[in-house]
This record gives sequence, structure tokens and C-alpha cells, in this order.
Amino acid sequence: MATEILIIDDNADIRNILEELIQDAGYKTRLAANFNQGLSEIDKKLPDVAIIDVKLDKGDNDGIQLLEHIKTKNTDIPVIIISGHANIEMAINSLRSGAFEFIQKPFDKERLLNFVKRAVENLNLKKENKSLSNKLFHSFEIIGKSSNIISIKDQIQKLSQSESRVFISGPTGSGKELICRKIYKNSKRSKGPFTIINGALLDSKKYELELFGEERRDGSIVYGALEKASGGVLLIDEVTEIPLETQSKILRVV
Repeated sequence: MATEILIIDDNADIRNILEELIQDAGYKTRLAANFNQGLSEIDKKLPDVAIIDVKLDKGDNDGIQLLEHIKTKNTDIPVIIISGHANIEMAINSLRSGAFEFIQKPFDKERLLNFVKRAVENLNLKKENKSLSNKLFHSFEIIGKSSNIISIKDQIQKLSQSESRVFISGPTGSGKELICRKIYKNSKRSKGPFTIINGALLDSKKYELELFGEERRDGSIVYGALEKASGGVLLIDEVTEIPLETQSKILRVV
């Protein structure tokens, strides 16, 4: 099945240029000329990739509303935002809302097409990773019928229904990560990311950057592990290797 690109732009000339460019590259296209048409097309069927003008007919940044609407349905769908009235703040807001790329009009056709190809590759990679993850989850089971194993399975089931922080302790090789994965698999967060960081492997000078990220002076954003794991589960292995001050900050934000 051919990859489908949804183009949402209120400028007919831009829509036609994008349609021809993308179809010539071998992709299928769907078109929408305004906010309501875009919303209808998204609700009718989610595209593989979307290209959305940041400003349509409902007011400033209504294209961002469509981006956010797509992300509520499937966070993996890449959305490329285009704009003829771009500024740094607009670009940052788009990327914060989950845009895959931001490009200003008039755009270079080859550059835009390269963004589309990268977006498709990114989507396919995520699909492959999810497929492999599902196989991995199903290939590792906690086996045994002893009272201790049954107790652990019961605790996993209870914890998977909880939104609380969970501390799992035990010697190396005892299956702590396996238990965490089972909790994740059985929880409402199983559609979100499963992110692992190892406290012993973190750069000692960049603990907080790795965990919390930062917004730099030039407006660029470095996302930390906590942000990357949003909506899913973050496993912090070897947490005792992280300074106590940083551990306290982790507890305050999760």
C-alpha cells in the first residue's frame, strides 16, 4: 500500500505544487483547503504523514491545532509544518507541539521532499520497532508456580493499574527490567514509549540535562529522558548512582 500524505493549505497554488511534487515521488495524496476540511480528513482516516500550513482560516496558528489533534490520535505520525509568516517563536511552538519539521515559504522543493522522505522513513522505523517490541514482550515470560512467583505476578498485575512510582530492588540478573516491562505491558501506558536510562552510565556532569533537558538561549530545546518517556514508562536503572540531590528532583516531577 502506497504511503499517503495529507496536505492542508488554504492556498490553492501551494496545494497543487505540493500534490504534484509528492505524487511524482511515488506517494499518494489527499488535500484539504481549510481547517474544517483538514479536521474532517484527519478524522476520516489518519494519514501516514501530514503537511500543514500553520495559519489557515480559523485564526493564527490553527494549523497547530490540527497538528495537536493528530498527535492525540497517534503520536507517531510525522507532521511537517509550513508557513509564510514564520518566526523563531512559531517554529519553536510547532516543534514543542510535536512537529517533525518546520519549513518556511517559499520553500525549496527538494528540501521539502527530503523532509517528506525522512518523515516516511521515521514512521516506518517506529512501526518496525513497535513490531519488534511486541515480539520481545511476548517472548519473555515469568515462569514458575511457586508461591513467591505467584506473589510477584499478583503484584505486577496490581502495579500495572497504578499511577504510582515503583521501586524494584534485587541483585543483578534477578529480572528487575523484566518485571518493569511486564508492568508496562499490562498498563494503560503500554501504547506510550518505554524508555530506559542507566544511572551508572550517565555523564556525571550532565545528570540533570540527560534527565530533564533544557531550553537553550538560542531557543533550541534539548529533551530529557522524562519528556521523552511522557505518556509511557521511564525505567531508571542503577538509580543509586545518581546524586541524591538529583534523585530528589526526580521525585518532585514524577
